[in-house]
Amino acid sequence: MSTIRQISMSAAIREALTTLLREHEEVFLIGEDIGVYGGAFKITRGIVDEFGPERIIDTPISEAGIVSVAAGAALMGSRPIIEIMFMDFMALAFDGIINIAAKWQATYGDEFATPLIIRAPAGGGRNYGPTHSQSFEGLLLNVPNLTICCPSNPADAAGLLLGAYDAATTVIMVEHKALYARQGPVAEHLEPVPIGQGARLRSGSDISLIAYGRHVPAALQAAEILAAEDVQADVIDLRTVKPLDTSLILDSLSNTGRGISIEESPVIGGVGAEISAVIMASAFEYLEAPFARLGAAEQIIPCSPALELACFPSVDSIAVKARELMSY
Repeated sequence: MSTIRQISMSAAIREALTTLLREHEEVFLIGEDIGVYGGAFKITRGIVDEFGPERIIDTPISEAGIVSVAAGAALMGSRPIIEIMFMDFMALAFDGIINIAAKWQATYGDEFATPLIIRAPAGGGRNYGPTHSQSFEGLLLNVPNLTICCPSNPADAAGLLLGAYDAATTVIMVEHKALYARQGPVAEHLEPVPIGQGARLRSGSDISLIAYGRHVPAALQAAEILAAEDVQADVIDLRTVKPLDTSLILDSLSNTGRGISIEESPVIGGVGAEISAVIMASAFEYLEAPFARLGAAEQIIPCSPALELACFPSVDSIAVKARELMSY
């Protein structure tokens, strides 16, 4: 049996990257300051010492260039893993992601597959302000052929990275930077987490709390508060927001009849909107109250710690919304 350790999410991602580099010679890492400096959040710290600059490639400040070079390498048989320093900067690479990586295989055939993994630190929680605190998973949901993963804990961060390699397609790994230092149990022998498979973290029959990324711990805390009020929450960690684990979502809602989605991106056109559409199409008859969505405020994200905190769902706002639905 594999030994279980308590390590941080950043350490778990580093181990998964190292595992892929050791086991697959076609893998290389590419991004800004990921070599000697070890990346803006030190995820790749020390990796260049083992694999050298030929496989840990530092680039100029050009997200468009990084993704385009990686897509070309993938077309030639390599397996690039990209780091975009902040997800906000991914907008500069949308042409390569949306019009090349996500389309060429479907357009020209399997010999034009572009299996890319694009890692992106995302989200608020560090008071970095409007252009360094965004999370684009809601925006990217609308792009066909993209897979989007949003881990909430160290084990899933490593496992989804390995699962993304096995999927051999274009995968966006949304890594919430407020979770990098968070510790959790991780097996010494890392195993892939299947893409598109959510997890039920707490069983309950009264209300479904459906979350991903940093809002999963908040949902679990809210569930503890609600339990003291004799409200039992079913807590679902999506892990992958595209494709959604619709079977798990529908199983939960059909048992509880009430639900809240909790996301990092704004709710308009976001993950919760898609979950709501799935429920309306396939579980409407089970609803005891309107399905609710919590997400980022429809505004720029401020630098002020207090104002930034007010922009996102919290343990208290989840509990308040749950009480509202329970009294509907």
